[in-house]
Amino acid sequence: MIRIPVRDIPSGGLDIDQSIPKEGIGLSDEEVDIRSLLNVKAHLRRQDNFVIADTHIKADFGYLCARCLEELSSVEERTYKIDFELNPTMEYVDLGEEIRQEIIMSNPAKVLCSKSCKGICPKCGANLNKEKCKCTS
Repeated sequence: MIRIPVRDIPSGGLDIDQSIPKEGIGLSDEEVDIRSLLNVKAHLRRQDNFVIADTHIKADFGYLCARCLEELSSVEERTYKIDFELNPTMEYVDLGEEIRQEIIMSNPAKVLCSKSCKGICPKCGANLNKEKCKCTS
């Protein structure tokens, strides 16, 4: 959780630099495979009736190839601009929840280990990138 009190954001803005586990922003293994701490850097500023957070994250993401089911790992950096509309009763902005949602929404639905991935044989299950098919037909 990265909750920032609105009153703690000075006129010049506030810089955040934290390394947190994915559970710290409510991410589970079922949602996204993150294999390292999330490095979160953000600059928050107040503008009119908003808090604007220019956010940069870096983490080691894990994937399964959609064709051959091999595990992949990729250190990725992602940038998000997050806006919070302020209301008179708002004491905090929850940057962690917004980052969680952005990570889920920007995570690719399908990843390939390479453009030329041959996949697996639907009959014998051989990974055609590593071995020949064991089927007789």
